[in-house]
Amino acid sequence: KKERQWKRWLKEVIPSLVEPYMEMLRETQDLRLDAQRHLVEPCSCNGAYYREISQSTKFGTAIEKLKIWFCGICSPTTPQLVRSGLFPCAPLAPTLAVDIRMLDFVNRLFLRVSPNITAWCGALEDFLRQQGHWLQGQDPLRRRFGNCVLWFTSLQDAVCTHTKTVLEDVRSERLRPTVPEPESDGHATDNYQGVDPVPVADPARKRKLSNLPKPSRASAYLRSRCALCFGSTSSPELADVAEAGPRIIVMLDACFTHKHRDQRGRDPPRLHPDTMFVPEEEVKEWETKVKNARPSKVQSETQDDHFEHGMRVPKSALDVCLGSFQAAHETLAKALALGYDNTADAALLCPHDACLFMVAMDSPGERQHFMLALIGALFKHIPDDWTVGILYDVGCQTQRSCLKWGFLKEYLHRITWGISVFHAYGHNWACQLIYHPRKCQGFGLCDGEGCERCWSSLSHLVAYTRVVGYYLRLYTLDTQLHHHNAQALSSAGQWLRRKTRQCNVRRLQAESDLRESGQEISFLKSQWDDQVKYQTQPLPRQKKNAAKAAVQEALRLNNALDTLEAKISDLEAVILSRASEQYQTVAAHDELQKARQSRDEMRKRLFDKEKALGITEKRQLRNLKNDAFLTKRLNARALKERLRQKLISRKFEYARLKRSYRKQKTGMYKSIYSYHEKRVDRSENVLSTLATKYNTLCDEMAVLVAKRKAPKNALVPRKIDKASLFDLDVDEEIWQDFGLGDDKDEEVPPPWMADERVREGIRAMLELDRCQEERARLRMQRRALQEWFVEEWQILTTALDRTKDNVGLLHQLELRKGYLLRLCVTWEQSLVETSTDCSPFWGPSTGELAQARRDLLLDAVVGDGEQEDDDFDGVYLVEADIALTAQLDTQDIADGYRRRESEES
Repeated sequence: KKERQWKRWLKEVIPSLVEPYMEMLRETQDLRLDAQRHLVEPCSCNGAYYREISQSTKFGTAIEKLKIWFCGICSPTTPQLVRSGLFPCAPLAPTLAVDIRMLDFVNRLFLRVSPNITAWCGALEDFLRQQGHWLQGQDPLRRRFGNCVLWFTSLQDAVCTHTKTVLEDVRSERLRPTVPEPESDGHATDNYQGVDPVPVADPARKRKLSNLPKPSRASAYLRSRCALCFGSTSSPELADVAEAGPRIIVMLDACFTHKHRDQRGRDPPRLHPDTMFVPEEEVKEWETKVKNARPSKVQSETQDDHFEHGMRVPKSALDVCLGSFQAAHETLAKALALGYDNTADAALLCPHDACLFMVAMDSPGERQHFMLALIGALFKHIPDDWTVGILYDVGCQTQRSCLKWGFLKEYLHRITWGISVFHAYGHNWACQLIYHPRKCQGFGLCDGEGCERCWSSLSHLVAYTRVVGYYLRLYTLDTQLHHHNAQALSSAGQWLRRKTRQCNVRRLQAESDLRESGQEISFLKSQWDDQVKYQTQPLPRQKKNAAKAAVQEALRLNNALDTLEAKISDLEAVILSRASEQYQTVAAHDELQKARQSRDEMRKRLFDKEKALGITEKRQLRNLKNDAFLTKRLNARALKERLRQKLISRKFEYARLKRSYRKQKTGMYKSIYSYHEKRVDRSENVLSTLATKYNTLCDEMAVLVAKRKAPKNALVPRKIDKASLFDLDVDEEIWQDFGLGDDKDEEVPPPWMADERVREGIRAMLELDRCQEERARLRMQRRALQEWFVEEWQILTTALDRTKDNVGLLHQLELRKGYLLRLCVTWEQSLVETSTDCSPFWGPSTGELAQARRDLLLDAVVGDGEQEDDDFDGVYLVEADIALTAQLDTQDIADGYRRRESEES
């Protein structure tokens, strides 16, 4: 019964209510006025019935009885109620109708707080009971009111879709190709969108489609998602394209906090008309591709380190990155599978935090086929000549899999891979040199963390979407994401201004640092190339590496043996001392016996290890034993590697703790969070101690170099700054092993390694390159925003000219016009700094823009007499735009002078 009712709502009732709802909005001036009752008289049909239903008055302040005649043949109930400003709880014979103004308010409220129909209805029942309105039944409102909210949301989305379809029809006519079209064969083609045509088996049909012009811009779907990235109607400047790098940049991420409990069945299907979720069929198709391409078992490889096909990072570094992120997510993934049919959500966003696509994951881990499905969906909506920069936590591993197994092979030459800034610490340094967006060409100043901000904006839905129906969850997320994208569009001007200012500040600082370094750009570029080549070279051969490890192990055993000898001497001194107490002597005897046994075992292990060494390795070991500098350098390197691994582990653990949703709770969960937070913080003392030991070794090595007791041209490693120890920034000293390598000390170290001014110059050069890329991309996005607005305005005016008879649709188009005008006047103040060499034409006339400015100012400024002086809100002075406030003050002074001059004349 429930499924039949849902189908009736979706297929029959909601489409039939679009026109009545639009007419009601026009008559009530968007619900500002009370709706008139549009109830029909009894008809002569045999299907006419009389029914008395309950209705909520304005904003639910009372409950009244309403008598209504309805007929299933000529006058159903739902259109009558909607025209009267009410929405029914059932499609045929409702028993409750709710004021549409209340439903509209609830929908807007639930975009900002977690939806809670139970709490809302409980409060409403209590309020009505206080007014003397008693409702019969144990739960008289919740279920029926919930139905009203559910289907009223669908009605609002259906109206938006209807208006959007009208505008898209006008757009398709404007963009229709001027070349002769092929003869129609009954299949509709959409040439203005960037979507691939539907494949057909007819060869003649294929020839006809191949003659059509290829799309030169993104699809209508992407243009509706982000105007800054996809709104351009013309090709950008070639200089900007060459300087900016990839045409668009996107970010990928998954969030395991957003999941859904398995309810052993799904609610009836109900998808958002403009859904962002990739269809399940496409995701399953990608899953099948991945399974068929990969072998069931991967054999372990013992071959020497090398560059895999198409990769710029050696295999050893990629294996370190893979192990690091597997360790970070392994425990979390095991705790997600049981009891959930959706374990996480994965999203693909643009740099302006606008969601482009989303997929619901059903695996306990972050499987690659979900990300491949998102990337594949993106490429279906962009032209064939567009390049894409993709920032992903494990972008190096994704590129590795694509090259190894042939995933995305038709798009791979158009992709530049990178890793997000705040997850770069989990990658090997060689990997960061190639994939870090601050080191990699083309990513500008994008950090790749927009997905984290998206998950934060959806955090209030975590509890709600975990327990609601499967399709209701998807619909709720779609609604919230559309609201989030609309807010991003409204603040696009402020975003451009803020990013432009940040870019200019960083560019000036980079230019200053570059001048202070005193190095030429060409020299710095060659040094940077040499550094990348050196630090990304494969490891030595396995045989050579094994010999080196054996020497290091022998030296470690020798140091441990010296420590044991010292311990034995101390214990013997305690036993022989007359000042020792009896219990100390007994304890020392026990410890001495164990220490001597450990010494004998270690001597045997050291003897066997030295016996197994070759002639060259024995000579190296003798040199290390006799050379204090080399010994300290080896110990410093081991200590630094240990410190680096502990820092990475702490960062992973702390990040996972910070993202935990339960930390926001109170009571027991808050106590658990506080306990784990203190446990993580306690590790700072251990890490600080390791850093102190490392710095001490650096000081001792510096003394040996000063006394000329070190090899020729030996470098003293740089000390670690404990103040920034836990930042793990890409330019921190913790990543560098300068002075700790196995290079031949008699060789002169290169400038990028030994000269601090060259190193500072390289950092400034890379920062300047990223700023120039960012400036070029911001110029492209500024023009794209204006071109998007001009096109939308022209299409809207054309649609208004054509729409005369349908007054309801005409009103929706007028609302769209007001929305665009508000956008324009909201942007114009912010875009002043970024409007150099841009056309002043936006579409609206001067009078329309002036009226929109007055309306915006009247909405923001309180009129005279509406607010007392002692209630003046001083926060307005802090939050208001300073330039706009000064302009308004100037205008008021000028108006005062004009009035005085007119009075005097």
